[in-house]
Amino acid sequence: MSTTLTRNPPHGIPSSRKRATTRRAAGSLALSIALFAGLLACAGARAETFPSKPITLVIQYPVGGPSDILARLIAAPLQARLGQPVIVDARAGAGGTIGTDHVARAKPDGHSLLLSASGPLAISPWLFKKLPYDPLRDLVPVVQVASVPMVLLVNAANPARDAKSFLESLKSNPGKYSYGSSGNGTPQHLAGALLESLAGVKALHVPYRGQAPMATDLMAGQVDFAIDSMVAALPNLAIGRLRPLAVTGSQRSALLPEVPTLQEAGVPGYEAYAWYGIMAPAATPQPVLQTLNRTIREVLDLPEVRAQIARTGSIPVHDTPQAFGAFIRSEHAKWGDIVKRTGVMLN
Repeated sequence: MSTTLTRNPPHGIPSSRKRATTRRAAGSLALSIALFAGLLACAGARAETFPSKPITLVIQYPVGGPSDILARLIAAPLQARLGQPVIVDARAGAGGTIGTDHVARAKPDGHSLLLSASGPLAISPWLFKKLPYDPLRDLVPVVQVASVPMVLLVNAANPARDAKSFLESLKSNPGKYSYGSSGNGTPQHLAGALLESLAGVKALHVPYRGQAPMATDLMAGQVDFAIDSMVAALPNLAIGRLRPLAVTGSQRSALLPEVPTLQEAGVPGYEAYAWYGIMAPAATPQPVLQTLNRTIREVLDLPEVRAQIARTGSIPVHDTPQAFGAFIRSEHAKWGDIVKRTGVMLN
C-alpha cells in the first residue's frame, strides 16, 4: 500500500495564502510610492508657481527718498517677469527699524520683501541696545542692488565754497552748526559722526523721518549741512538748491568730477558709502530665494535699469545671496568699529 505525502510550504503557510499576502504587500508598496511621488509633484508644482499672489516690497523711509527711487525702478520690470503685482510699501520711522521689523515678522514665503538701506542692517545693531529684530538672524539676503557714494552738502545760500574752509568754520565754532540725517542710526548719521571724529569738529545732529524732510530743511537753512547719498542729492544739485563740497568715497564721482573727496579736503582716512539690497524673512525656502535672486539680477542687468541707477550716482550691484550675506557681515563689523570709536549710542 503506497502512501502519498502532501508537503506544506515553509513555515506552514499555504501557498495560495502566501501569494495573496505577497500581492497585498506589493500593492501597498506601489500605493506608498505613488503617494510619495504625488507629494513630490505637488511640492514641485507649488515651487514652480511662486509667486502665487502680489509681492510687497517694503521700504524703510518715506516716499521720494533714494529707497523709494530704487524700489520703483526695480518693481515694474520685476512685476513683468514674475507675473504678479509688485507693490512698494513705505513703512518709515525709527531709523528704518519699523519697516525692517515688519518684514522680519512676515510669513517667509517670498511675498514680503525688504529693500533695505545699510543703516538698519549694519549700523543700527551697534547703536541700539534693544532692537525688535536681529538682521543676521531674522532676515536672509536676496541680492545687493546698489552701492552709493555720499556727498557733503550745504544750501545754496551758505557762504562756504569749498570743504576746507567749511571744516575750518566748524572747527572754530564747536556746537554752533547742525547737520541733518534721514534718522538716528542711518548711514547719513554715522557719516556725520565719523566726520566729527576724524576732522576734530563738533556739530549738533538733527534726525528726520527720512531723506525728503531733511533735504527740505537743509534747503531752507534750518540745518547747516548734511552728508547724504548721491541718489538723493543729485536732483537738488541739478536745480541749484544745494551745493556739494566733498564726496565721501576714496575717489571722485564721475557725476561730480570737480568735487574733491573728504580725504583731499584734509580728512585722512575718511570713507563712507551707503548701499541698498533686498532681504527676505528668515526661513524663506531656498528655491524661492533662488528664483528671486535670478529674476532681480535679470532686472538689474537691463541696460535701461543700469543706466538709470548710474544716473543717480549709484554703482549697480547684483550678486548671489551668499556674496551679499558675506558683504553684510563685513559691513556689520566695519560700522561696529566706527560706532565704538566715535562713541555714538542712541539707547
